[in-house]
This record gives sequence, C-alpha cells and structure tokens, in this order.
Amino acid sequence: MTESLRTTAPSAASLAAEARPDRNRAVDAYRAVAMLAVAIGHWCAVAISVGPDGSIEAGNALEYAPSMSWITWLFQVMPLFFVVGGFASAMSLDAHSSSEDASPQRWIAGRMRRMLAPTVALATTWLVALAASAVTGSAGLVGLAATAAAIPLWFLANYTIDTALAPYVLPRFRAHPVALPAILLAVFGAVEVARYSGVPVVPQINWVLGWLLFQVLGFAWRDGLLPSGRSMVALAASAWAVTIALVSVGPWPVAMVHFPGLAFSPTHPPSIALLTFGLAYSATAIAAAPAVTRFLAGDGLGRTAWVATVAGNAVAMSVYLWHMTAAIVAGAIAWPLGLLPTAEVGTGAWWIQKLPLMAMAALILIVVVAFVSRIERQSLLARPSGWDRGPWATFGFAAITSAALKAWASGHAGVVFVATATLVLLWHMVFAPQNTKPRRLPLSR
Repeated sequence: MTESLRTTAPSAASLAAEARPDRNRAVDAYRAVAMLAVAIGHWCAVAISVGPDGSIEAGNALEYAPSMSWITWLFQVMPLFFVVGGFASAMSLDAHSSSEDASPQRWIAGRMRRMLAPTVALATTWLVALAASAVTGSAGLVGLAATAAAIPLWFLANYTIDTALAPYVLPRFRAHPVALPAILLAVFGAVEVARYSGVPVVPQINWVLGWLLFQVLGFAWRDGLLPSGRSMVALAASAWAVTIALVSVGPWPVAMVHFPGLAFSPTHPPSIALLTFGLAYSATAIAAAPAVTRFLAGDGLGRTAWVATVAGNAVAMSVYLWHMTAAIVAGAIAWPLGLLPTAEVGTGAWWIQKLPLMAMAALILIVVVAFVSRIERQSLLARPSGWDRGPWATFGFAAITSAALKAWASGHAGVVFVATATLVLLWHMVFAPQNTKPRRLPLSR
C-alpha cells in the first residue's frame, strides 16, 4: 500500500511557514487537540483491573462510577470535530471546483483515500492477528481485542457518510442557508420524539442527521454566516444553559458519551441533548477562534505552538486510529507484570494505579505513530489519480466503507474478520491511487 504513495514529506516547520496570513489557524488547532482529547478520554474510560479472585475485569469506568459523567463534557469533542470537518470540507470543495476535472465524486474519492490509507494499515494489522488466532485457537480473545481497538471507529463510519454528502449538501446550504438547517433540525426533532416514544428503526435516521447538522454548522462558519464577538459568546452561554436544563430535568443522561447501561444514549444515535451540548461546545470554540488564531500567528511561543499544531495534524489520524490498540498492548504487558489496577474503579487509589498503564499506552502509541504516520503523511501528499465512477457508485463505496467500519465493532471474531478484510479489499481494488507522482500539498487547502 505504501509503495504507491511514496514521496518525501516536507517538515512541519516548512509547512507552518507556508501558511497564508488569513488562514483560520484555530481550525487546525481544534482538529489536532480533538484527536488528542479522544485518545486521553478513551484511556481514562478504560476500566481494566484485577478482581479479588485474580481474574481480569474490563469495562467502561462510567459503568462503575457514573458520578464521573461530568468529565465527558470535557472530552466529548466529536461535535466540534464535525464542525471543523465541515469548515475544512467547504474550503476543499471551493478549491476543487476550480480544477478542470472537478466533480463531486472525484472530491469524495480523494477524501476517502485520505481517510482509508491510514485506516487500512490498522485493519491489515488486526486482519493478520485474527487469521493467526484462528490457527492458534485464540480467535475469541483476539476478536474481543480487535473489537476494543475499533471502539473509536463509529465516528469514522459516520464521518465517511457526511463526507460523501458534503458536495451535495454544501451548494444547497448556500442556496438556502436558513431553510436547510431548519428542515434538518425539524426532521431530527421528529425522529427524536419517535425514539423516546419507542418507535423502532426510525431513530437510526439521526445517526446521519445529527452529525450532518454539525457539518452544516461548519459550512456556516466557513461562509462567515455566524455571529461573532459577544453575540457568539451569548449563543454559547445559552446553549450551555439549555444543555444543563435538559440533563437536569429530562430523560437525557449527564454523560455525553455512550456506554452500556444507559437508558437513552447521547450518541447512539445522537440525542437532542448532544445537539445542544455540541452547539455549546462548538460555539465556545468559534468564539475563541480569533484569539487562538492571533496567538498561533504570533512570534515566540505562538510560533512554536503553530509548528506543533501543524505537526499534530500530520499524525492526527494515526493517533486517533491506533490509541486503543496501544492501550490493549499496554494492558497485555501490564497484566503479567502486576501493574493493572486493583482498587475500586473511580476512587483516588484507582486513578493513581492507572497512571502507569496510561503512561505505557502513551509510550507505545508514540512508537507506533512514528512508524505508521508516514502512511498518513504520504496520503496527504499523493497526487490525485483519475476517478471515473459515477455518483451512485461512489456513494455506494462510501456506504460499504461505513458499514464495514461499524461491523468491525460487532464483537464477533468472524464479523470483525470480514469487516477488516472488506476495508483492505476496498482500498486495493477501489480507492488506492494509481498515480505515483508526488505533489506538494499547500497548507491552505
């Protein structure tokens, strides 16, 4: 896979120096910080410990200590990531439209390649592990590990669909900047009512609509249609107040992430509480964006932070994809060494005992990212190759990719094997670029 993408990536410092003066650097910073927050949040949530009888116990820390649910308000960054994704997609689509061979499906294929290249490296790793486990008789255990590694991939499954929709939604949003979000929000609300009324199947529509609304918010940010200054601060404050009210008096949980045992999941599919929370979180970030951009465009510490931001974005996808695999490896190493926590989950002693495990996961992730991130960087620099498939075929391949990512987290070794194999085949048979000539990717794209 890497052979067709081989090129020499420019340094983070040189890319940082090329940034246009009018670039919204906060968007880059939020993307990089979001991926780091996802990794730290998942590591915090992993509750793997040794029980009184010496057996391994694993689960989500929030299952054992629901009082920690407020912490999720810090680490639930996915709404902001979809907003940032909408901003970046609008920029990219505007640039793409000026090319001679521009088409929605060519743009979608290019984006899919950028997402799939590093994802297939992870899929191949677990595909090999599953195949080996079938021979050694440990398919069940490895299947569970592969499922745990796929915990964050629900986001990528949804992001794939929204990316495929972006070229068609953006022009309609620009034609109807008020009506389109209003219609989407009205349908979302109706589906939410159906969900809490016990109607089956219909609530799954909000898997698409919920995250699509955040993408549309990113379009509005990119087009300068959002309020600024004190008006944006007021919007953020109002959204925070509404969210607090919803989780205080409504059926929605305080937690803004999904975990087993919740009567109404905030994210599976997205709820109205997640929608208001995401608006509050994103509005806060958008209000702070001018100050963040000024800081990153400055000298001294700001310049250092900007170079770090550019470097972080170059490996953001690798961090996102591999952080749970790193945690699994860390747990496998810590168990025979007696380093797994034994204290009650959520207590101060548990957090202290957990720190070495998190540090080990971080070190493993650094090593893994140093090795695999070149695939991500090269996918950003690969010259786009031709794409002659029509809109429906392109969207169909995106849908299959999304379904395979969802299936990866099924928990059944056989299904996980098929899902990872599907992703690998999709890459090699459909999306892998055939043009090996490298290009310089402008930071402003």
